[in-house]
Amino acid sequence: MNDQLAENPYGASFRISIAVLVVLAALGLSMIFRPWVVIGPIIGAAVVLVLLKRPTAVLGLFLAWMPFEFLAVMSGRFFDVPLIDVVSKSKEPLLLLLVLILWWRNGLRLAAPDWFLLAFFAIGVIRKAFGGNYFAFLDDFAFLLPYFAGRVTVLTASQERLWAKCAVWIVGVLAVAGTLELFVIGDQPRTLLYLALGSTIDVEYGGLTSSFHGTGYSGLREASTMLGPPEFGALCMITLIIWWVYRESRFAGGMVATGLVCAVTRSAWLGAAVAIFVLAIAMKQTKRLVLYATLALALFAVSIPVLGLSDYLFFTKTGQDPSAQWRKETIATGMQYLVDHPFGTGPGSIGGRALNTDKNALVLETSYLAFGGQYGIVALLSFLGFFVSAFRRLWRERSSLSYAASGIILAFSLMMIVFILHTDFRLNCWVWFPLGLSLRQATMNPLASGFNPLQNIKGQVEALDSGEAQ
Repeated sequence: MNDQLAENPYGASFRISIAVLVVLAALGLSMIFRPWVVIGPIIGAAVVLVLLKRPTAVLGLFLAWMPFEFLAVMSGRFFDVPLIDVVSKSKEPLLLLLVLILWWRNGLRLAAPDWFLLAFFAIGVIRKAFGGNYFAFLDDFAFLLPYFAGRVTVLTASQERLWAKCAVWIVGVLAVAGTLELFVIGDQPRTLLYLALGSTIDVEYGGLTSSFHGTGYSGLREASTMLGPPEFGALCMITLIIWWVYRESRFAGGMVATGLVCAVTRSAWLGAAVAIFVLAIAMKQTKRLVLYATLALALFAVSIPVLGLSDYLFFTKTGQDPSAQWRKETIATGMQYLVDHPFGTGPGSIGGRALNTDKNALVLETSYLAFGGQYGIVALLSFLGFFVSAFRRLWRERSSLSYAASGIILAFSLMMIVFILHTDFRLNCWVWFPLGLSLRQATMNPLASGFNPLQNIKGQVEALDSGEAQ
């Protein structure tokens, strides 16, 4: 019976007829009602259908879109593109919906890193209950969505390889496009864009923030389509680690490395160097390491006169860089703040959002102390426990995906010492999704079902239906 229905020659014609009927009905109703009142539900139903049919493919497209999203949305706002704010605000709900669909399909077996992370989140929720900024709380925990998206995603070996290849080429193209801004276009278009949107982007009086420049460096640091150079430097760092593990195109890797250098972000340089060195030793690729280290040093040496990095490197070497000195001071201040407030002072009490209400608020440029200062020492220890347990679990797996995720953990954890990067949702998608995906691979057990109450409910409903049919 089912085979006959599947082979029904009129099935395709019937579906096309229904689609045409729906379109004609929508056109007729749009003459009576507002077009969006009619078209909106149809588009929504189509989107839900695609999500249910191809959630993994949609997730891949979503992740590929994230590096472009910031500049695309900001440009849309600048030119008053209709519904551009809907595009900007729909990314978190869309990813949440994908997580729920994939959880329903694939289940989830919690591991030790997940329990540490859930403990961290629970402490944050409890602390928020006693006060704090709601939007700051959302910013601090936005990284949970891409992480759990990875935890509920299942990729085949060929899909994993394809996604890694696409990631390297996407960032490589963005790196080349960013160099055009440095050497051809200049900073005027970005300056005008940021000043026009000053209410939504942090700008300094008269132009771009100091993050686009540096002491002793008069040029523009590359940001490409990301918010700023630190974010783009972190993106290039992550992608270079993926390129190293999966041994993708040398040409694409060279483009990504160029973007990393032009971002002029020391912590990203250090993170990439440390992670690749550790991975090369673990993967027994010392000859490859020596070869590419030599090429990287040659590229960096050539970039010094081209980018005008001589004074910048001199100030860095001699410790005269005010930015580095200020970061050291804020770390010391943050540690003292943590001692004085062991239970935290609530979300939004530290950093940029706090400055909106208190000009004397504490500003820290380290994710760790920001977590501890807002949510308490126990929350900070839970987050560190998550990092350590995830790294230990993945390091034992010895697969390409686990190596890539271990390198990303190592490199990004170094950057978080001197930057608050966990609040950038676009960057989070490229940091935390591979980590969650690799833990999914490490904890997969074909003999046991994952923790999925939704799937259990589904199974009970199917059992009742089959019983009634009998």
